[in-house]
Amino acid sequence: MKELSALDMQKALENGEMTSERLVKDAIATITKREPHLNALADMNHHAITEARVLDLERTENGPRSPLHGIPLVIKDNVLTTGHMRTTANARVFKDFYAPYDATIVKKLKEAGMIILSKASLSEFAYYMSTTTMPSGFGSLHGQVIHPYDKTLDPLGSSTGSAVAVAANYVPLSIGSETNGSLMSPAMRQSIVSIKPTLGLVSRHGIIPISSLQDTAGPMSRTVKDSAMLLDILKGKDSEDTFTRLIPEKKTDFLKACDKNVKGLKVGVLTFEGHEEKGEEKEILDEARTLLEKKGVTFKTITKKYALPDNTKTLSPEMHRDMNAFLSTIRGATDIKTFSDIVAFNFTDSKRNLKHGQGRFLEALGSDRTLKNPEYLSARKATDDECDTFKALFKTHDIDALNTTKFTGYPPQAGLPSVIVPAKAFTDKTPRSLLFIGPSFSEETLLPLAHTYETATQKRIPPKFEDQIKA
Repeated sequence: MKELSALDMQKALENGEMTSERLVKDAIATITKREPHLNALADMNHHAITEARVLDLERTENGPRSPLHGIPLVIKDNVLTTGHMRTTANARVFKDFYAPYDATIVKKLKEAGMIILSKASLSEFAYYMSTTTMPSGFGSLHGQVIHPYDKTLDPLGSSTGSAVAVAANYVPLSIGSETNGSLMSPAMRQSIVSIKPTLGLVSRHGIIPISSLQDTAGPMSRTVKDSAMLLDILKGKDSEDTFTRLIPEKKTDFLKACDKNVKGLKVGVLTFEGHEEKGEEKEILDEARTLLEKKGVTFKTITKKYALPDNTKTLSPEMHRDMNAFLSTIRGATDIKTFSDIVAFNFTDSKRNLKHGQGRFLEALGSDRTLKNPEYLSARKATDDECDTFKALFKTHDIDALNTTKFTGYPPQAGLPSVIVPAKAFTDKTPRSLLFIGPSFSEETLLPLAHTYETATQKRIPPKFEDQIKA
């Protein structure tokens, strides 16, 4: 099936060259062919074709609800959806769980007329469960997500199914989530685009948590503009998520921002002491600098010492607190009432439930969920202080954004936005991407930089599925 962007689909639907029903049927045909080799999906929406027909009729009678009316996507299986699909987190403890309410972002998708074609598989409980060798994309319920370019590669992060579904051309768009890199790292490894929004731009209500101080959902796609269009739908204040009150009052149009002129923007090339870029990474940064300088962007090199502490000392207690708070919202829909119930369930059948153990869960369960422990408070302060030094780089060096090929905990732990774009054709086992990082709520600055770079380079190539299937 030819790769179509969501923007391509939008234009075809507007011109009457395509119907949503056709888009859904084509997506199902691609999934039927490729999914046995990739295992990227959890529950499918078997009402999707009917939903598409209804949306086609609505388009004819009333016009589209949004630019993404009638376009299919998949969403990570830690996001609550009512109806006929479960929300499992790829965990056997939730194998029979049907959510009693829609996550806020799911409500937004439905109001926009989008079609949730499937839930995307993920690393069990968003990859914060095991302290051993659990590979990314593995879970006790649905098994292992497979890399679409090379089945010997770890797909990385926890939003693995979301990334693979886009890379494999099941759908043009997906939603993943990130706590410590689980949007950026699978996007890099699958050679796609993603936006990690500013903490607070997108509501987390109805998403199975790790930490409310870091968790966010975000779009994944094959183009910057597609991710921008989806972020336009996902963004917004929500009374159920206090962090969304931080959203500035100014109106934003992320799709429109992609076409802004980048002339006059100032970018810092971020390097870390002792980890300076060499070889391909240096070539990527040099190429980006040359291309963007021709568009009027100015650059300076910024070197920082990497000094982030191990944040498991904060995430584990925060997970204990936030998981219990989440579970209180789904009482009656599952027998699981507390985080300790999850841990106990896993021990009832360790062979099936705990192939890689639950060391992080035990660590979290043994922590003080009131978050008053001096060790926690000290660790949280150390993390916040170091994040503040990172956030200060923008003012200290008078820059609008940073770019780098390095993936670190700074943006997710500091709640800063990031946009990732493929920076190398996927022809070997070392995919590369370029990461743009900005101050809080600077997505409208990052997007034109990312789109300009993407347009000038066009590095992404589709997977060769015939080679993957034969291997």
